[in-house]
Amino acid sequence: MKHKWKLFVCGISISLLLGGCFGVDSGKKSEAKKTDTKQGELDRPEDVYESVLTYTGDGYDLPGGEENEKIAKKHKDEVVKATKDYLKKEYSTDVEVHNMVGNQDGVTVFYESTGNLHFYSTAIVPIDTKAKKVLKDEVTTIEGEVERSIKTALYALMMPKEFNELDDQIAKILKETPSITGRTEKAIQNVGGSGYMSPYYYVQSSSLDEGINAVYEKYLKEPNASKEEFVASYDDSQFEPDFLLYNIHFFMKDPNAQPEKKIFNNIIEIFEKNNNLPRGRYLINLNDNYIHIRTSEGYKQNSLSQNPREGIIKN
Repeated sequence: MKHKWKLFVCGISISLLLGGCFGVDSGKKSEAKKTDTKQGELDRPEDVYESVLTYTGDGYDLPGGEENEKIAKKHKDEVVKATKDYLKKEYSTDVEVHNMVGNQDGVTVFYESTGNLHFYSTAIVPIDTKAKKVLKDEVTTIEGEVERSIKTALYALMMPKEFNELDDQIAKILKETPSITGRTEKAIQNVGGSGYMSPYYYVQSSSLDEGINAVYEKYLKEPNASKEEFVASYDDSQFEPDFLLYNIHFFMKDPNAQPEKKIFNNIIEIFEKNNNLPRGRYLINLNDNYIHIRTSEGYKQNSLSQNPREGIIKN
């Protein structure tokens, strides 16, 4: 049962391309906050923004979900079991549930896959608010979201050398540029929802990528197949760089620092020169130190970002 839910959950959109999508239990605040009403020179009120260094998603919110979140927490075991059963049945995937956030129709569940295939995504467990009942047999997902998440994870599984190069390249950039950083691992775990991802990037797959469809179908039937078996099912001739989008997000480590153009341009140059990275289109983003608490957005007016049409192409 899949629907086009009109909820603020991770999906492919311009806001996601630029800002990312992360969330966690609402109604709380992460630790290590400043006490000033304004945080440093960037005018970031502490009740609106938090440093990327401490942000774990606490305070993330979905419209109209306060009452449903309370119900979900009281029936946590039911929600978790319903989510796990649904994903195992529909997508042959075992998951670990990290977080639940109430929405106007139920609760959005953030989870991480377990096993050989690694990705983050969401499911929606409806709730009868009046009856305070979890509708565990009516679990659904955002249309296409889990499918795209699985496909990005399959690419990572089939191309370990290239994805290791991507991780190594980012690690080298961080070592040579200690003034930048990424999100916390906890934020990724708690909010996730963006397919194959790390604290520094997430990967999106286009529905136009027909070459990966046979691999996806094989995974549904044989989730424990080997890398070689998945590769044998892949039609490489249909691949186009625009089918895979790598959103790279760095943040300034100094709470008072604006994103620096010199750093931004240097990162772009490094990615342009490295021909051993996974194929696809790369978008580089450099943000200041802060995350919007309720939306988990890192992109702001002062962020330095490539236009999606000007992303770095790796064939």
